[in-house]
Amino acid sequence: MTLTRGKRIQVVLLACAGALMMAATTRAQDTLVSTAATPRWVVLTEVFQGDAKQPHETHHIVFQNGIYYDFPASDAQSWTVFDLTKSRVILLDRERQERTSIPMEDLVQLTARAETELTNKDQRARFGMDAQPAQANATQFSIQFDDTEYHISGVRPQDPEVAAQYGRFVDWVCRLNIARPRGVPPFARMKLNDLMTAQNILPRETSVTLTRHLGAERIAATIRLRSMTSHSSEIDETLAGQIQDAQTMRVVFNEVPWDQYEH
Repeated sequence: MTLTRGKRIQVVLLACAGALMMAATTRAQDTLVSTAATPRWVVLTEVFQGDAKQPHETHHIVFQNGIYYDFPASDAQSWTVFDLTKSRVILLDRERQERTSIPMEDLVQLTARAETELTNKDQRARFGMDAQPAQANATQFSIQFDDTEYHISGVRPQDPEVAAQYGRFVDWVCRLNIARPRGVPPFARMKLNDLMTAQNILPRETSVTLTRHLGAERIAATIRLRSMTSHSSEIDETLAGQIQDAQTMRVVFNEVPWDQYEH
């Protein structure tokens, strides 16, 4: 297991399986149009590797006017725009000045298709499709599958709509990661998110432990990632400028087909 793969699972940290599929699909479809009278907010997520004191990666997630913006600190990473008003997800590559997009309805259908087509018991176990989340107390949640384990400590915001909107963001991120497979399969994380969102809980600290068996001798290797998440209702001048830049990039960047974009 290389550091690169560890890096690839970080979006899943920001941070739909089985009987929940119909409800999850309905929720995603409702999200396409449920954009009126919602608050605006900013979530800062810092991702750490192992016991590192400095974050390996930082993301600002902004929600405003029915649009989620994911702004990673690294210039090498694409900005991601989840535009509920246009029902599209847009990726913006600032280094190559390229953009691509996918309809949100395609993500809904792709998730449903994965659920119906993956019927092998061992595959479903490996992907965490039938994993069940657990709740230790009002703000402590966990889920386990294969050699992967999530633990999340949460907080209940004053405005429950903020938790609902952030939960929808996580759901869309997971669906996006089905369309561009990387890192940890998102199905278990979606179910954990469903449970937390239903109780109006935002994540505060998330830890992921992965055990992988490497080489012919199947030597066990453990990867530990954790993320710290904080919430604010203030969009500062820097983030406001990034929002404006993202809107400009959506127009001026060269459009690339989804399957030709370097994800």
